[in-house]
Amino acid sequence: IEVRRVDDDTRVKMIKDAIAHLDRLIQTESRKRQASFEDIREEVKKSADNMYLTIKEEIDTMAANFRKSLAEMGDTLNNVETNLQNQIAIHNDAIAALRKEALKSLNDLETGIATENAERKKMYDQLNEKVAEGFAR
Repeated sequence: IEVRRVDDDTRVKMIKDAIAHLDRLIQTESRKRQASFEDIREEVKKSADNMYLTIKEEIDTMAANFRKSLAEMGDTLNNVETNLQNQIAIHNDAIAALRKEALKSLNDLETGIATENAERKKMYDQLNEKVAEGFAR
């Protein structure tokens, strides 16, 4: 088996090329994760908005039906409408809390991804240092 000797300059160039390649892979993966995260964030926002609109539409329909029935029965509209407004406020508060919690979860996820990327970069930096130390010997 023939073993070729590689001079130090060639070896250093090969290592630098390998490190540059690893850096490009890290950046590509980081961009993919960020894009995926942004897609998830948009989907959650859309879902929360759609849920809010659907519930609001149902409540508006219920309110209209209640008003019609009450007018036909001659009941006191003011008491029922006040109760309905209270229910709407409760539902709106619940929806707002759900949306806030979803956004907090997304922010926690984003923080986790950033931490993971920083740890990965630190590992590659340490690896680069060890490789450099190995060549310094």
